Amino acid sequence: MSLQMEIISPYIRVAIDSVVDESWAVTERVIWDYELLYLMEGQLLVMVEDRVYHGTAGDFFFFKPGERHSIQNIGGTRVRQPHVHFDLYTDALSAQIGVSFKPLEAMTSKERSWMRANELAEAPYDVPSYFRPSDGLPITQALFGLIREFETKPPFYELRMKSALLAILAQIMREQYWGSKTSSDGHMELLADVRSYIENHANRSVKLDELAERFHLSKFYLIGLFKTMFHMTPIQYHQHIRIEKAKTMIQFTHHSLQDIADQLGYANIHAFSRAFKTSAGCCPSEFRRAR
Repeated sequence: MSLQMEIISPYIRVAIDSVVDESWAVTERVIWDYELLYLMEGQLLVMVEDRVYHGTAGDFFFFKPGERHSIQNIGGTRVRQPHVHFDLYTDALSAQIGVSFKPLEAMTSKERSWMRANELAEAPYDVPSYFRPSDGLPITQALFGLIREFETKPPFYELRMKSALLAILAQIMREQYWGSKTSSDGHMELLADVRSYIENHANRSVKLDELAERFHLSKFYLIGLFKTMFHMTPIQYHQHIRIEKAKTMIQFTHHSLQDIADQLGYANIHAFSRAFKTSAGCCPSEFRRAR
């Protein structure tokens, strides 16, 4: 079953910054929903199906519907483990279902019917059971923001929680996707720098020679790496960014087309119109009339 991106609307069941003592453990169980657990302090021995993971501070665990797993504190000290239980879609059952601590064989037929579909097990949406992000800060910030909303429940907290959870999932999936496209040579960080440079220079022409010299790569090697990651060449990406900025300016400002062409660094209005039509399928004036 594939993830239905157009209708995803998470239901957050539990969101808590939990601290447990050295004797804490969760015996083998199966949950009906998803759980994301951040190991902030301490050490955990985690079993998921038949795989065993030794977690240390900074690690994340992701438990999915129907997967056998157990958790045990093995560090001899307290464990701090902020975590969230959630459904990907809110439905009539969401509010009725709790958090399971039972193995599958101990569940009633009604409880088994509560099992959510596992839609985060296959590419490109697969989330591993255990991971350590290269940059965990955006995920942890969003997680603690979600927990605060869950605990304090200010006006419209449901929207903020859903937004935070979607941001977390997007960040995790993006890291997994990028990691699968790059080798172990640190290319992901390099390509992120190239992309940022391109985005920060959308107001002028950027040449491949300039990028190759700045990032100390051959032009052909840079094209290959960038295309593998982003499905377009660096120059195609630069052109895409410029045209998207142009669309925004055409739609939401009163600048003349000549002003927009100047601000985006095109040599003249004719060069801007040609580039815009190639990308958008119509000339800038037609795009403005249709807004």
